[in-house]
Amino acid sequence: MLEKLNNNKQFMFISTVLIVLTFVVAYYISNLLFYGNNSYEVYSHLKDKKVKLQHDIHQLQIENATLQKKYFELKNLEPEEL
Repeated sequence: MLEKLNNNKQFMFISTVLIVLTFVVAYYISNLLFYGNNSYEVYSHLKDKKVKLQHDIHQLQIENATLQKKYFELKNLEPEEL
């Protein structure tokens, strides 16, 4: 009878430790995924920033092409120097 009681106490202790350990690991992983330097939030922000920068690059390329066209038009209007 005493042996059965000890086995129950041992089982309860191991079960409690495993449950606590599971919660600690789950908390650690959730912190990594949602609040850390490599979190989904940071990833989402960087993804949005990448899209914005690509749009800015495209706009600046168009502006650059326009300014180069004007430059070459003005360059052709100037008399050639000898």
